[in-house]
Amino acid sequence: MPLYRQAEEITHPIAQVDADGLPVDLESLPYIVNSLSPILSKVKKMPKPEYAKLRQMQKDFRLTLEACINSAKYRMKLEKKWSRLTFSTAVFWTNLAISFKKSLSLKMKKMIRDFDKGGLL
Repeated sequence: MPLYRQAEEITHPIAQVDADGLPVDLESLPYIVNSLSPILSKVKKMPKPEYAKLRQMQKDFRLTLEACINSAKYRMKLEKKWSRLTFSTAVFWTNLAISFKKSLSLKMKKMIRDFDKGGLL
């Protein structure tokens, strides 16, 4: 399964937030961190694509993974010890992860459409 599809399934719980803007599913957070870390490592080791659009997609994917991992880490940290700074940081990373995830999804759909039309490169 492609890395993007693997990550898409794993990061789904990050987008399910409560009224405070934090991920609701606390049980999946350790799984998210443990599963996304190897994917992020693989993405970082990938060679940079020659074409600018693909290079940007790779960068966006890396940033999305990092934001999802940080969101999960800070949400777990908040459960152990509540502080205003940790709360704000957790909300920040969660909102960033959701934003990056939506943006990347739209870009992937557009790239696939362009590729199907022969206009990607």
